[in-house]
Amino acid sequence: MGKEQKQKEQNSPSIIERKTGRLIQEEEYGQKAIYFLYHHFLGRVLLKMIFARPYFSFLRGLYYNSFISKKEIAPFVEKYGLSKKYLKKNYQSFGAFFSRKEAVNLREAGKENTKENGEAWKEKVQEKRYEKGHEKGHEGKLPFYATSSGKLLAYKIDQEGQIIFPGSDNNGESNLLPLEIKGNYYSIEKILKAPCPEFLKGGTLLVFRLSLPDYHRYIFPARGKLLRTKKIKGRLDSVRKEAAHFKALSENKREISLLELEGMGRILHVEVGAMLVGHIHNHRKNQLPFRFQAGEEKGYFSLGGSTIVEMLSDKIVIDEDLFENTNKGLETKLEIGERIGYGKA
Repeated sequence: MGKEQKQKEQNSPSIIERKTGRLIQEEEYGQKAIYFLYHHFLGRVLLKMIFARPYFSFLRGLYYNSFISKKEIAPFVEKYGLSKKYLKKNYQSFGAFFSRKEAVNLREAGKENTKENGEAWKEKVQEKRYEKGHEKGHEGKLPFYATSSGKLLAYKIDQEGQIIFPGSDNNGESNLLPLEIKGNYYSIEKILKAPCPEFLKGGTLLVFRLSLPDYHRYIFPARGKLLRTKKIKGRLDSVRKEAAHFKALSENKREISLLELEGMGRILHVEVGAMLVGHIHNHRKNQLPFRFQAGEEKGYFSLGGSTIVEMLSDKIVIDEDLFENTNKGLETKLEIGERIGYGKA
């Protein structure tokens, strides 16, 4: 592939905004630097020796958590068109601004994160309220919510536990193709460093990619119980598209949580650390097992881009538009707390 073709692909829209249907192109701080680190020999050497090492993220974190970094907030807000309300708040550092806590309202698909939308959806959910002791929503189904803001890719998991995505053959017939990125096959086994559990077979895999301007806290997607957690040591590669995004899922530092959702069965929730992310902060991790409510905050990431992977059983049906966008090569931009699927009634 020539340099012009690569540049064309980089500049072409690759994200669709769910609430508007608008195609957008993501731009981030240091995009050229990240491309250099992952696509040039010298860059890859520097990456391996310095930038993907935990100590580098630690040192950068010292700066961004100091009062000196406050000067970074205003240009960041301006660059990404964020609300000017952030400039009126007295954040003690850029790190404090980045990890800020905001209200999250559970709501219908594609709706803005406002209290009004959340209250309207809450009333709708309670219309068909109780069946076997569980709150019910649209057509008596249990809502499943986006665990974070960011860009989403959705894949099917076949009965053998392999990650697949919807495709089509020359006749337009639906076909199932293996998840292959740049000649490498990515599997649940690689992500978990363990065999695929039986309860995931026939289910769904969701990849939430959080870039710098996204809100970096995450929630539980439905009511349930946190059963146990596991940490996996690893690198801190970038999770941006121009870097080794899918490679990061199986090689980066990550934390795995086993959740049991009411009426939806068990799922695996995986937080993946990334370049400049020295820490994954999960709440109540020493109080297992514990019960949680839908929308309750699970934790947050330190400074940097990050990724969350959720592996769901076949008891959860994810909205078809998310699979369709993935099949078109598009990530779906959505916000934390909006409904993205249902538990089977």
